[in-house]
Amino acid sequence: MPRPPVRGLVIDFHCHLLAHRHVKAWFESARHYGIDRFVTMSPLEEAVGLQRDYGHLLHFITVPKFQDPGPFWVDDWLRRLEAFYNLGSRIIKFHMAPGTMNTRKWRLDSPDIRRIIDEAIARRMIIMSHVGDPDTWYNGKYQDTEKFGRREAHYQMWERVLSSIPKDMLWIGAHLGGNPENLGRLQDLLDRYPNLYLDCSATRWMVREISNRRDQARDFFIRNQDRILFGSDQVSGDERGFDFLSSRFWAHRKLWETAYIGPSPIFDPDLSEENQPTMRGLALPDAVLQKIYHDNAQKVLATVGLAFPE
Repeated sequence: MPRPPVRGLVIDFHCHLLAHRHVKAWFESARHYGIDRFVTMSPLEEAVGLQRDYGHLLHFITVPKFQDPGPFWVDDWLRRLEAFYNLGSRIIKFHMAPGTMNTRKWRLDSPDIRRIIDEAIARRMIIMSHVGDPDTWYNGKYQDTEKFGRREAHYQMWERVLSSIPKDMLWIGAHLGGNPENLGRLQDLLDRYPNLYLDCSATRWMVREISNRRDQARDFFIRNQDRILFGSDQVSGDERGFDFLSSRFWAHRKLWETAYIGPSPIFDPDLSEENQPTMRGLALPDAVLQKIYHDNAQKVLATVGLAFPE
């Protein structure tokens, strides 16, 4: 497949390379689709080996131990923050989806999480957050609002914390701020918080919701071309070989670069089999793709002293 129409490296700013043993299929697929560098959420236990062998291709996002965090998870997360920082990580991710908040019993504005945010602020790290989830989930598995809360309350929580950090520190809202269904909300957030960026990760979600509002989304991306980062949300796995990984990279490139109208190669479990989404590509101008694929990522990384050498 031809490379994206970009001068310099194509940078995936949101992905999950979970293990060293997954790199062969990962990098083979990425090379085929012209994706050169990765800002990845990898477990600390894998990050050291990945840094040793592929550090020129990767920057790490600090994450906690999501599986079985244990009763002392705050202290463990703080230790992991320090270890990731020593590996060169300058970005920290807070996963505050409704399901996660219910399962882990944490919130972005809770005192325990604030300890970690304050440590990240002291180190001048970029903050990334997952707030919100698809409308299909709020209308389905999150219908018990006593258990999961409401979207409006989740965004009020986010804004309370976003407004409390220094104005010269950057915050990245993952998955188009967790609400691609409401581009008006996202525009309002971008207008009121100049230090906020969004990434466009999450393949099935973006395919469905961007395609559903193709013209509005294209205008949104062009208007905010200096504030959006490309991210695939690609997740590696023992059973996820070249074909699986390639389906995600293919869908993103078709969605952002072309005027493709047609089926997606990825089954969307949020919709019935007979109601699968039709992809509608945005055909973004080359100048916009240059910023989303490359320029914005290097600009954001430079604020914390990082770069991918060209």
